[in-house]
Amino acid sequence: MARDKILTVLAMLWLYFCGGLAQTDSSVPCDDRRVEKVVNLTLGTHNKMITEGAQLALYEILEATKAQNESGDVLLVRFSSRETDCPAGGEKTWHECDYLQQADKALRICHAKVQFTEAGEELLLHDCLEPAIIASVAPCLGCPENIDVHKEELRQPLIHSLSKANSMINHVHFFIFKDLTSATKQVVAGFRYKLQFEIEKSNCTRPEFKIVTEECHPLLEKTEVLKCNSSVDVAPWRHEVPEVHVVCEAGVSKTNSRFKRPPGWSPLRMLPQAKESSEESKESISPPKHVPLNCPTKPWKEFKPIIAPPNATEPSEPSADTALSDLDLIR
Repeated sequence: MARDKILTVLAMLWLYFCGGLAQTDSSVPCDDRRVEKVVNLTLGTHNKMITEGAQLALYEILEATKAQNESGDVLLVRFSSRETDCPAGGEKTWHECDYLQQADKALRICHAKVQFTEAGEELLLHDCLEPAIIASVAPCLGCPENIDVHKEELRQPLIHSLSKANSMINHVHFFIFKDLTSATKQVVAGFRYKLQFEIEKSNCTRPEFKIVTEECHPLLEKTEVLKCNSSVDVAPWRHEVPEVHVVCEAGVSKTNSRFKRPPGWSPLRMLPQAKESSEESKESISPPKHVPLNCPTKPWKEFKPIIAPPNATEPSEPSADTALSDLDLIR
C-alpha cells in the first residue's frame, strides 16, 4: 500500500512538472546530445546514491521534451534502464558495465528534469522506479480447466449427456441439442467433463421414434427449452460405460443461435469463422504510426536473456522397453 502511494506521488509530480511547462514545451529528438547528457547525469546520480544492489545502465531513450524559463532550457526525459553487473558503490561508471542477462530482470523506467544554464546542468528531479512485483498463481494440478466448447473431444460426453437427459425427462417429445455454453475437464481416475448446455423440444415423439434421429428438428411453435448441467466420467482404457449425471430445469434461452447437427447425429459442429472481405480487412488494418524524432532510440546494448537449462534431476522420458502399455493401465 505504501509503495502504491509513493508511485502515485511520483507520477503526480511528473505530471505537475510537465503540466507547468506545457505552454512553451516542445519535443526534442531522443538522440540529441543534450538528451544524452540528461541520461548520463541521471544515471550517474542514481548510481552514486544507491548503497546496495546493482547499478543501472541505459537501455532506450523513450521521450524528451524541452521548455524554457528565465534561467534557460529545461529538458524532461523519460528512458528505460536495466540492472548491470556493476555493484553499488563500485568505481566503474555505467558505460563500463554490462546488463545482467537473467530473464527475470525487468526494465526500469526513469524520469529526469534537468535545468540547462550557461554554468552547466542541474538535475532538478529524477526517479528510476523498481518494476512492480506481479503475483503469479501456481497452476492447480487436478483442478477443472475450461476448454473450448467446439473441441471434438466433447462430442461423446455430450452425446451421453443428451441420452441421459432424454431418459430422465418425462415428456412425450424427445429433446434435441440446442447450445453448449460451457465445458470443463478435470483429471480424476480418468477424465471428468462438466457441461452446461441447452436442449429444446423436437417434433419427434416417443410413440413414433425409439431414439433421436436426423428427422428430429426443433418445433417452430410451442417451443420448450431446458437448461442442463451434466457430469461425465470417462476412462477409455477401462472400456467401461461412462458414468453420467444430468440435472435439467426449464428456462428461457439467452441465445438466438443454435448448433446445427450435421448428418450422422453429431451434436457438435465446428462453426466456421466469418471472413472479412478484402475491403473490410484493409480498413480494419490501420497504417503503422510514424514515430518522429528518433524516439525511442535503439538499445544501448543488446539484451540476451539467459534461459535456465532444464533440471538435470528430472526423470528422462521412458524408453520403449519401459513405457506403459495399455495392459499396464488396466491392471
